[in-house]
Amino acid sequence: MHVTIIDDNKDLLDVLASSLGDSFNLELFTEPEKGIEFIRNNHTDAILLDLHIPGKDGFQVYEEVKRAKSSLPVLFLTGDTTLNSMVRGLDMGADDFLVKPVQTEELVARVRNRISLSKRSNQSNKTIQFKDLVIDLDGHQVLINNAPVKLTPKEYQLLLVLAQNPNRVIHKDDLITMLWKDVHVEVNNLDTHFSNLRRKLKPFSTHIKTLKNLGYVLRI
Repeated sequence: MHVTIIDDNKDLLDVLASSLGDSFNLELFTEPEKGIEFIRNNHTDAILLDLHIPGKDGFQVYEEVKRAKSSLPVLFLTGDTTLNSMVRGLDMGADDFLVKPVQTEELVARVRNRISLSKRSNQSNKTIQFKDLVIDLDGHQVLINNAPVKLTPKEYQLLLVLAQNPNRVIHKDDLITMLWKDVHVEVNNLDTHFSNLRRKLKPFSTHIKTLKNLGYVLRI
């Protein structure tokens, strides 16, 4: 599980990195703009967000995160104990509102719970979404910027394997085994399918990377 933390207190970030590093892969930001940019262009499973950040408060950051990725869980982690702030955050739709200091075990449990709930919700929605790309699992349809993309069955299957395993390198031999099973297929044939897939998915196709002599990966 990957968690992005945005907090202007570097000392606190160091503490969180130490306490949460064994449970999650972490990306830490003291500057909200850099954190938002990372979230827009990369895969993460949840956000831990401070409420009071100089220049842009947590509520503003929350709204920008939700505009970029509406289903991404956001948990406020703040020293603000006022009821008004808590109510406002929860009314906006925040997944949790935690007041510092929080025991590590509780924090880990709450983040894991929200990520699990989000994943179950996404599965029930029967869609996978990364930025402007949406895969409709029921309709076997792919959309970019809400426009349908016509893929062959094999192109769709290749994209689905990568989308279900973001940031994981899938070996070419494994892809061939998964999609063609007992049929002998040359690696060149697989590369041709990916070339066609990339052409059809522009500009999103820049996220599909080839690792020479290894395989393919969807970098999010």
